[in-house]
Amino acid sequence: MIDKYLVAYAPYIAGILSALVAYLSLRESRRKTKHDEGMDLLDRVNKDNDRLREENEELEKKNLQLIRELEELRNAK
Repeated sequence: MIDKYLVAYAPYIAGILSALVAYLSLRESRRKTKHDEGMDLLDRVNKDNDRLREENEELEKKNLQLIRELEELRNAK
Protein backbone atom coordinates (compact mmCIF):
# COMPACT_ATOMS: atom_id res chain seq x y z
CA MET A 1 0.00 0.00 0.00
CA ILE A 2 2.70 2.49 1.01
CA ASP A 3 4.84 1.31 -1.90
CA LYS A 4 2.01 2.12 -4.26
CA TYR A 5 1.78 5.71 -3.03
CA LEU A 6 5.54 6.08 -2.89
CA VAL A 7 5.88 4.98 -6.51
CA ALA A 8 2.98 7.22 -7.57
CA TYR A 9 4.40 10.34 -5.90
CA ALA A 10 8.11 9.64 -6.47
CA PRO A 11 8.45 12.14 -9.36
CA TYR A 12 6.87 14.89 -7.27
CA ILE A 13 9.00 14.09 -4.24
CA ALA A 14 12.11 14.02 -6.43
CA GLY A 15 11.17 17.38 -7.97
CA ILE A 16 10.62 18.97 -4.58
CA LEU A 17 13.89 17.58 -3.23
CA SER A 18 15.87 18.69 -6.28
CA ALA A 19 14.34 22.19 -6.05
CA LEU A 20 15.28 22.31 -2.37
CA VAL A 21 18.86 21.24 -3.11
CA ALA A 22 19.11 23.79 -5.94
CA TYR A 23 17.83 26.56 -3.66
CA LEU A 24 20.26 25.66 -0.88
CA SER A 25 23.14 25.45 -3.36
CA LEU A 26 22.30 28.86 -4.79
CA ARG A 27 22.08 30.38 -1.33
CA GLU A 28 25.46 28.91 -0.34
CA SER A 29 26.98 30.10 -3.61
CA ARG A 30 25.79 33.66 -2.96
CA ARG A 31 27.12 33.54 0.59
CA LYS A 32 30.49 32.28 -0.60
CA THR A 33 30.63 34.92 -3.33
CA LYS A 34 30.00 37.66 -0.79
CA HIS A 35 32.67 36.17 1.45
CA ASP A 36 35.16 36.03 -1.43
CA GLU A 37 34.40 39.64 -2.38
CA GLY A 38 34.92 40.66 1.23
CA MET A 39 38.25 38.85 1.38
CA ASP A 40 39.35 40.51 -1.89
CA LEU A 41 38.46 43.90 -0.46
CA LEU A 42 40.36 43.10 2.72
CA ASP A 43 43.41 42.09 0.69
CA ARG A 44 43.30 45.36 -1.27
CA VAL A 45 42.94 47.40 1.92
CA ASN A 46 45.86 45.56 3.52
CA LYS A 47 48.00 46.13 0.44
CA ASP A 48 47.13 49.84 0.46
CA ASN A 49 47.90 50.05 4.17
CA ASP A 50 51.30 48.44 3.63
CA ARG A 51 52.06 50.86 0.79
CA LEU A 52 51.00 53.84 2.91
CA ARG A 53 53.12 52.65 5.84
CA GLU A 54 56.17 52.44 3.58
CA GLU A 55 55.49 55.91 2.17
CA ASN A 56 55.05 57.23 5.70
CA GLU A 57 58.39 55.74 6.77
CA GLU A 58 60.12 57.30 3.76
CA LEU A 59 58.57 60.68 4.50
CA GLU A 60 59.59 60.46 8.15
CA LYS A 61 63.18 59.72 7.08
CA LYS A 62 63.16 62.69 4.68
CA ASN A 63 61.68 64.89 7.38
CA LEU A 64 64.37 63.84 9.85
CA GLN A 65 67.06 64.50 7.25
CA LEU A 66 65.64 67.97 6.50
CA ILE A 67 65.47 68.77 10.22
CA ARG A 68 69.14 67.81 10.58
CA GLU A 69 70.09 69.97 7.59
CA LEU A 70 68.11 72.88 9.05
CA GLU A 71 69.88 72.48 12.38
CA GLU A 72 73.25 72.42 10.60
CA LEU A 73 72.36 75.62 8.76
CA ARG A 74 71.29 77.30 12.00
CA ASN A 75 74.53 76.24 13.69
CA ALA A 76 76.60 77.43 10.71
CA LYS A 77 75.42 81.04 11.17
